[in-house]
Amino acid sequence: MNNQNPTFFVEKSENIYENTPALEAVRRRIESLKKEAKFMVDDHWQYYLEESRLRTDFDEKSRLFPQLRKTKNGFAIEWHYILQWYKNPQGQWKKITHYIARGHSLRVELNQYAKEWELQRLDAFENRAEIIRDEVKFLSEFIEGYGRLSRLQAARKAA
Repeated sequence: MNNQNPTFFVEKSENIYENTPALEAVRRRIESLKKEAKFMVDDHWQYYLEESRLRTDFDEKSRLFPQLRKTKNGFAIEWHYILQWYKNPQGQWKKITHYIARGHSLRVELNQYAKEWELQRLDAFENRAEIIRDEVKFLSEFIEGYGRLSRLQAARKAA
């Protein structure tokens, strides 16, 4: 093996998840994307709250909201639909939500649950979110592939 370029493989380490420069760069990019996604989600929440204050009729208020969820090597941008609001025994407002599964029909489902006044905003959000999701997916697959390769190399060494 060529020891001139330690970017991908470090043979001396016992740790199969060695923090090589390539892995560190991938993880930094995922963190950068996470900050961008968090800004998008926070911005959408602000929009959601402002629009909810303007609408007095409960049926006209939005019930859709995005949320970030941590995954094994990255994060996911998810949508939820508020089924019901209720007060708990302590008098705090709580919500019962329904997760809207991602897939080929995510936009169709979002449009089904969305109010007419928020369709354009949701479309713009999803255009950006799809690009971020794809990049996080590819970067996560890189980390996963590197881990598999490291385990294979360790098994080969042990054999």
